[in-house]
Amino acid sequence: MKAELLVEGATILTMDGQWRAFDPGWLAVKDGAIAGLGPMPAPGGLEAGEVVDGRGMLCLPGFVNTHTHVAMAAFRGAGEDRADRLVRFLFPMEKALVTRDLVREASRFCLAEMARSGTTTFADMYYFEDEVARAADEAGMRAVLGETIVDFPSPDAPEAHGGLAYAEGFIAQWQGHERITPCFAPHATYTVDPDVLVAIHGRAEALGLPVLIHLAETEKEAARFKVSHGSAVRYLDSLGLLDPRLVAAHVVYVDAEDIALLARRGVAVAHCPASNAKSGRPIAPAYRMREAGIRLGLATDGPVSGNGMDMEGILGLYPKLQKVLEGRREVLSSREALRAATLGGAEALGLAEKTGSLEPGKRADFLLADATDFNMQPVYDWYATAVYAMRPHNVRQVYVDGRAIVRDGRMTTIDEAQALAGMAGIADRCRDQIARLMREIQ
Repeated sequence: MKAELLVEGATILTMDGQWRAFDPGWLAVKDGAIAGLGPMPAPGGLEAGEVVDGRGMLCLPGFVNTHTHVAMAAFRGAGEDRADRLVRFLFPMEKALVTRDLVREASRFCLAEMARSGTTTFADMYYFEDEVARAADEAGMRAVLGETIVDFPSPDAPEAHGGLAYAEGFIAQWQGHERITPCFAPHATYTVDPDVLVAIHGRAEALGLPVLIHLAETEKEAARFKVSHGSAVRYLDSLGLLDPRLVAAHVVYVDAEDIALLARRGVAVAHCPASNAKSGRPIAPAYRMREAGIRLGLATDGPVSGNGMDMEGILGLYPKLQKVLEGRREVLSSREALRAATLGGAEALGLAEKTGSLEPGKRADFLLADATDFNMQPVYDWYATAVYAMRPHNVRQVYVDGRAIVRDGRMTTIDEAQALAGMAGIADRCRDQIARLMREIQ
């Protein structure tokens, strides 16, 4: 067999259904897909245009980040530690500052940060989402991208719910792309009218597309829908909107009945432990959701909400907080945690046939991390090392469709100096307005 790429000698955690691991192993790529893999030595007769020496490296499926707002990298660190930050600070700030140019530059910047730490696939919802799509295409990443729809004028739509028309155009432009799935993203139960939610569901069903939404995220939301329907989850179910195409982010304020309902309807959950904790919210019962059979992936949330866009931080925090919540150290294993960051995320986004595990026929989306560095040694359990010890700086190579989008820790597809300079320019333009808004919410 003539392959385009051959990785030899790495420790490979496939994250497949059999939990196969090869230490050391080989992996071959042909036509952007995994052509074969197994224990060393590689089979005789296997030739490759490029051979990568994987000795001392840990090879994993690329991380799948199931909920982000990448363009909000422009505002990271602004308006922190304020009560009711979303309504009092973030919404006014977006109205004043978000433009097409800002979304374009901030997205390129944020995607470089994510890719360099091993993320190959992400889901995003924001304004001017076509610019996020262009940035993702340039970066060479896989993405599920939703145009945000809200019940008030937004940066890219002057009328309430105008994002729905914007979304239709965005979807028509990008549907059918090999790596980018466009979709609808109604912001939340409390910012989109019920008739519009129903209309969005119908359009998504007709087009065969996912729907991204924030659900059961805030205390005010939980209190409002507890009175009217028992919970925010049951409110959406009363509208007929819970189904397998729905990817619900956060899902913090839920009880056993809600979890059973989400599982029965096939809804996927994007669990955001860092941003939930930073907001002072309860720990979402993610372990119980997974035990109920819910498709569950991990997420950083946006750079304003969780600040760090690396999945390594989320990967370690997820099991730690679930152990705190359940009061049992053994409640969530390292390999189950790693699964949530890879195959679990791909399942949540409906991409498990393409990515999330290293198996012949799937797209060649994977990372190589330096396992010889101080923080990665010694190794007794590769899953535990990946979950609790690995850090973003360990990631050296990242591939999507067998193409190196990160090589030797640097982006190959995005000019990093240009991205940094672009962000510096955005910050300079935004600084005075952000300072004024912060003074107003003291």
